[in-house]
Amino acid sequence: MVNQFIALMKHIFYSILLVLVVTLTACHNSAYDASYAYAKSVADEALSQPIDVPVPHDAAGGYTHEQHKNNYYAMYYAGFLYDDTGDERYAAYVREMMLQYAAMYPSLGEHPYKGSPVPGRLFWQTLNESVWLVHTSQAYAYIYPYLSAADRDSIEQNLLFPVCAFIERGTEANYATFNRMHNHATWACAAVGMTGYATGNRELVDKALYGSNKDGKAGFLLQMEQLFSPDGYFTEGAYYLRYAIWPFMLFAQVIEKNEPELHIFARRDGILLKAVNALLQQAYDGVIIRTNDALKKTYSTQEIVAAVDIAYWASRDPQLLSIAAEQGSFVLSEAGRVTAQAIAEGKAVPFRYRSVVYHDGADGSQGGVAIIRGSEARDGFMFTMKATSHGLSHGHYDKMTIALYDDGNEILTDYGAARFLNIESKSGGRYTHENDTYAQQTVAHNTAVVDCTSHFHADYKTSMQYSSVITYASITDSIAEVSVLDTAAYQNERVRMRRTIAVMQPQMAGTEYPVVIDILRLTSPDKHVYDLPFHFSGHMINTSFPARKETDHLTVMGSSYGYEHLWKECESALTSGNAWFTILQGERFYSVTTTMDAEAGAKAFLVRSGANDPDNNLRSEPAVLFRQEGKSDHVFASVIEPHGLFDPNLELTKGYLPQTEHIRVVEDDETHTTVELSLRGKKQPIIYTINYKKQ
Repeated sequence: MVNQFIALMKHIFYSILLVLVVTLTACHNSAYDASYAYAKSVADEALSQPIDVPVPHDAAGGYTHEQHKNNYYAMYYAGFLYDDTGDERYAAYVREMMLQYAAMYPSLGEHPYKGSPVPGRLFWQTLNESVWLVHTSQAYAYIYPYLSAADRDSIEQNLLFPVCAFIERGTEANYATFNRMHNHATWACAAVGMTGYATGNRELVDKALYGSNKDGKAGFLLQMEQLFSPDGYFTEGAYYLRYAIWPFMLFAQVIEKNEPELHIFARRDGILLKAVNALLQQAYDGVIIRTNDALKKTYSTQEIVAAVDIAYWASRDPQLLSIAAEQGSFVLSEAGRVTAQAIAEGKAVPFRYRSVVYHDGADGSQGGVAIIRGSEARDGFMFTMKATSHGLSHGHYDKMTIALYDDGNEILTDYGAARFLNIESKSGGRYTHENDTYAQQTVAHNTAVVDCTSHFHADYKTSMQYSSVITYASITDSIAEVSVLDTAAYQNERVRMRRTIAVMQPQMAGTEYPVVIDILRLTSPDKHVYDLPFHFSGHMINTSFPARKETDHLTVMGSSYGYEHLWKECESALTSGNAWFTILQGERFYSVTTTMDAEAGAKAFLVRSGANDPDNNLRSEPAVLFRQEGKSDHVFASVIEPHGLFDPNLELTKGYLPQTEHIRVVEDDETHTTVELSLRGKKQPIIYTINYKKQ
């Protein structure tokens, strides 16, 4: 097949690319040299300019915010270069800057920009203060031998210890944050603990490891126990693991060097190393999947570069070397050098992307995330279902939401977060109002909405009490099945939701690409309005229902729970038992076919985000929303399928019609659901049954 040949060629290309990168690195160690050269350029530029330690004023993205951020990078790089080269110019620069901070910091009150319930002093939120101290403590450790006793005393007593005291208990909110199970607390503990090791202050180290009261009821070690599942899944999701993995791995490396008897990387069956692997598995074509409050980030961010290098330093896992080679940069430390050297010696092997179910919760009982791949290719077919706990303060109301990635593209999408990071004119660089009113709401995701109301009525405290339950999961070479039950998201409406995905590989389905059977079962003693949106990227090609868009006016879909942000571009009554739509993304077509009960009242809507958004904070993104009205029980049985080929260069189009001619629910009760799938050109239908009793 043409498409299979293209996929094979792409896989071969990436393999050759890895070999080429490794070969070039072996010849020149160029990536590490480039990282070193960048650090030197930053430090040398800083040394050529007057030291600037401004009185804090601006929010994220503003001048003083960015200057203090630049300062901690400059101190860190200059400190490293002094340690590496012995050039005292770098140490003198760091010393002078720290003394200027020491002269200013004791007089600072809370930051004047009131944008956070946990305000900092140097920055608008204490989190940034912790990040500043993580870098500054490393710089201090590097130049410690250069400093006189008087310098050390001044810097420690007027700067480092006061910053630690402020982060740990400067306010009631700071104390609560320091002792939370949350990524902000990880940064705080890492900052205080690394400062403790750098200054020889055991009190700070113990508070960082065991909490403010040093009783083990909080602190870094408990975070390792409670924030990760036994699989290494981080409860705040992949995007915030991308951020938290930096202090986790940096502080762990410092602990390993100072107290190897703690065996930090072996703790809890190597949980930090598992977390790094889980994070990389939650990437598609190098981009971290956008679950919960997430922006588009790749695994070449500095956080993950540091984490991969340290993970290799601690484990010597050769798969990590292929990721490090792709990242193209290294952390400036022993870990970076060891990783670069191993690549130069040809020790890298390809990272194995695989299908996996990650459980959530400290004991693995709070649902989880399914990642189903069609192959080990980083940009091949990948289907996900998220059925986790809420995910702390950055979670979304999106139980059992799905997403599809294929051929290097996002197909069925997750909105992620409504935020413009560090752009001061956009809500001070913080999350915009629409993050609460749209991005976190259920209708912004590919899952069921009951009576146009979000899961848990968008109540955070209630949502935090419950999680979905993975009742069945099986992954084989031919089919992957995951079934999830949720009884809490709509407990007030007395609605039970069960979603089962079955991803059939081509050899089983008899198709060119994997086929997804998606069974979303809703049951209740009462009648409801059930909505199922499919958010997508790409161009709408065809639908089974009249889909003529409005041309001279638009109305909104509702007034709350995210519906107020959806323009209604088309409304169509459905007249048959199936409804489908086809989109084009890249060089491939994708279709979704869903079962509907037209006699009970069924509709399809074309919608688009962006309504009631006067500040242009939302992206304009399309979705098809299927609505089933007037039923107490309904099964949305869907087929999601890639098909065909569109080659604009050859002007070749084939297979643009969905392969699915019909899908119907043959049987459905509390014990099982059976669906029949008829494919174009196939004499025998596919019969699929999910047996709830075996779960």
